[in-house]
Amino acid sequence: MTNISYDLSGKIDPVVVEVLRVIDQEASSRGMLYFVVGATARDILLNHCHDIKSNRLTRDLDIGVEVPGWDDFSRLTEALIATGSFTATREAYRFNYGRFPVDIVPYGGVSPDSQTISWPPDHQVIMDIMGFKEAYDYGVTVKLSDDPVLDVKVPTIPGMALMKVISWNDRYPERPKDAEDLLFLMEHYADAGNEDRLYMDELELLQKEKFDLTLAGIRLLGRDMAIMATGATGEAIKAVLRAETEEQVRYRLVLDMARSARGFERFDESLAKLKKLAEGFTEHLGDQRPV
Repeated sequence: MTNISYDLSGKIDPVVVEVLRVIDQEASSRGMLYFVVGATARDILLNHCHDIKSNRLTRDLDIGVEVPGWDDFSRLTEALIATGSFTATREAYRFNYGRFPVDIVPYGGVSPDSQTISWPPDHQVIMDIMGFKEAYDYGVTVKLSDDPVLDVKVPTIPGMALMKVISWNDRYPERPKDAEDLLFLMEHYADAGNEDRLYMDELELLQKEKFDLTLAGIRLLGRDMAIMATGATGEAIKAVLRAETEEQVRYRLVLDMARSARGFERFDESLAKLKKLAEGFTEHLGDQRPV
């Protein structure tokens, strides 16, 4: 959970670096905090920092930006369009950098409850931004370019997992890929710099899981998610995990995991893994930081 910096200069798609450089200039000049989320953040952290190859390609870029209010967000997006590099689309949050789609989602002062936003002017489009603040606060900094310097923030794996659970639940059944990504994060958490941690600081947990690194890693991920979650986010994640693992006729999240990942024959295995995530999350929920 330490804020470690990674130097990935020259390793990231130049188009992604170009896009982020423009966003960084406009957001930073206005004192706005932003971070990379979604599949690009996953690829940056897992593919390039931990040499864990993801199971699907990234074709877009998602950004979370903390703003005081909607007027500030409008000024930011208008400034991006004024550069001549970005064009608006029918979706208020989606822009194109040439043919490269970029989604920019605000959080902070635009949300009265720090849980949802409703897009002006008609406020008919509602999005859940729960977990954005935690994901940013616990994020890690990566250097994407040396000359000129470009440093950006991405969520940790627990931060990504928090956002995946919330996004999947908020937009079900539209986001089965969130379930696929969540399973991928779960299955690779031990490999992503946590194996030594399991054998040393978390040896008791590893022993309880009979030295199964994958299951111990999943349970550890649940614990780390709980530690970083604030009260409302923690309760929301707990409710989703409970609802999707307790005995029922149809396990929505597990079915999306099994279908998206490797077929229905993996249902029982996926359910067992999700139960381990829920177990880890629940047993450490009391250690979460205060709101």
